[in-house]
Amino acid sequence: MDTAESVVEAVQTKRKGSLVRKGELSFGMVLGLCTGYLIKKVGKLFALMVGVGFVFLQYLSFNGFITVNWDRMEGKYNEKMGVDQHGRVTYKNAKKKWNALVGLLTHNIQFKSTFLVGLYAGVRYG
Repeated sequence: MDTAESVVEAVQTKRKGSLVRKGELSFGMVLGLCTGYLIKKVGKLFALMVGVGFVFLQYLSFNGFITVNWDRMEGKYNEKMGVDQHGRVTYKNAKKKWNALVGLLTHNIQFKSTFLVGLYAGVRYG
């Protein structure tokens, strides 16, 4: 009985610590963390550029310098993103794109699980 109680007590005290301890970060987790951080920052920069580009196009169109064919742009977006009949990107299509990205990032590496944990942390907290 004493042995079982000591094991339970040891497990409970071990849980109180941090999930990631200094010196225990693996190579895959560090690479994943850096990649996730990069994805998040580049994604924000991309969103900023798309917003600025839209405002600039609208400004030029409003002042009569250019004519924007929004229907053609929307068609290209729908083609690339694979939208459904209602014009929405479905969860299935978004998951397919995400899995393609993860497949690209984890191709031919042996530390996929730790890389993916680091990738999640980098995107989440980066």
